[in-house]
Amino acid sequence: MSESRYRFCKIFVKGIEAEAVKGTLTSLLDGEFKRHSMFLAGLVVEVRGNPDAAGTADSGDDFVWWPVLVELEAAAEGGERVMMATASRILQALWDAGHSAVAACDFEDELPWSGGIQRIHR
Repeated sequence: MSESRYRFCKIFVKGIEAEAVKGTLTSLLDGEFKRHSMFLAGLVVEVRGNPDAAGTADSGDDFVWWPVLVELEAAAEGGERVMMATASRILQALWDAGHSAVAACDFEDELPWSGGIQRIHR
């Protein structure tokens, strides 16, 4: 798949609250959140509670129900070029801090641990 088609990525997270994820990403990405969104060069990063997670905070391996959702969207020309690298950095930072995180995107198989799915299925 062509890199220019990478426009969006979701990262599902458990084991940490949304506000704490924002703090982690503020330091990691050297940016600032305005409400739920951080604007980087060509990329928007949003962190919020997963609206599909109500009542399912400990949903085991079924990551689409995990309580926190990080969304990356290419917002300008060139955003696609940084999306994979940024998604990889976010996943690695969350894993290093002991949290579960799995990415769902067109390029998840190109991310470490296939976007994290191999970590929960090992």
